[in-house]
Amino acid sequence: MSNASPVKALRALLIAAATAVVALSSLPAHAETPPSVIRLAGQGNAAGKPYGSAVIGVVRAKEYLEKEFAKDGVKIEWQFPRGTGPAINEALANGQADFANYGGLPNIVGRGAGLRTKVLASYGTNPSYLVARPDAKVEKLADLKGKKIAVSRGTINELALNRVLAQGGLTEKDVTIFDLQSADQVSAVSSGDVDAVLGGNNLLTLVDNGTVKTVYSTKGSPAPGSLFGSFIVTEEFAKKYPETTRRVVKALVEAAAFASDEKNREAVLDIWALTGVPRDALAKDFAGDKLADRLNPLLDDFYRSNITNGVKFAVDNKLIKASFDVNQWVDPSYLDAAIKELKIEGVWKPRDASGNPQS
Repeated sequence: MSNASPVKALRALLIAAATAVVALSSLPAHAETPPSVIRLAGQGNAAGKPYGSAVIGVVRAKEYLEKEFAKDGVKIEWQFPRGTGPAINEALANGQADFANYGGLPNIVGRGAGLRTKVLASYGTNPSYLVARPDAKVEKLADLKGKKIAVSRGTINELALNRVLAQGGLTEKDVTIFDLQSADQVSAVSSGDVDAVLGGNNLLTLVDNGTVKTVYSTKGSPAPGSLFGSFIVTEEFAKKYPETTRRVVKALVEAAAFASDEKNREAVLDIWALTGVPRDALAKDFAGDKLADRLNPLLDDFYRSNITNGVKFAVDNKLIKASFDVNQWVDPSYLDAAIKELKIEGVWKPRDASGNPQS
């Protein structure tokens, strides 16, 4: 009896097995079972409302994640603690959040304290405002010497105040700082307990009603003292659920593209007003600025420069014990993949370390 038939049969079996392997390897990597719940934290607001500002506010209000994971039966849990950055670090440390969107300084302090996180995107850049009571005799930054200033310690505003004081040739030793949250800042400056406040667009209503006047602002420029931050994920979550992480970032980028489109300006102002910040103040804050510039999620040289300077500030002020490699912390792969998949490469312009568009 000839051996040809068994050989042919074996060859056919091997070919079939190889074909099956190729077919399996070509399947999309969507076999991951997502968690039953995805927990996100964002910087809070003075009104204590469960909504956010900037891109994360759009993600929340338009339910990008709820819609993305509806077919999987995944619950999306949100928290916007009034304690903002420090409170978010506490939530991360206690295993109560998987993703978080908050200011650069608490990002850095959390990482420096041992929180194992990865930066997935920038949350954009916002202007800071240094306002003072009209009777405080503060006409320029140098006049702040000897004055009482309210700011939220441990937040990005603390770093911003340091940079703003430097613009006037001052340091924190030249002023008296009161560590107050947003609502308490308003009460303190209104009652005359402090002379000035460093914060964001929530202060513009006080300017409009004459309680304070603007002494200095970074609006319209990437000047030192602008507010910046990150969208991060815990290393544990990203390692266990890489496909879920990819889908979360894609939803974030979709929301960022919507919010960066000028035809949606009125819609996003309405969304951000859900935080309790008056819509008029939001409109004034964004007036004259391109949405795509303010909401740029790119982890470019400008973002990395801000974070690197923030790490130095944190070390110098003993907020963290030692420096760390920013480039090892930042992971642009998810963001880059989402932008490419959505075919929106031209929406945001990468910037150099000074904040100017790269040629």
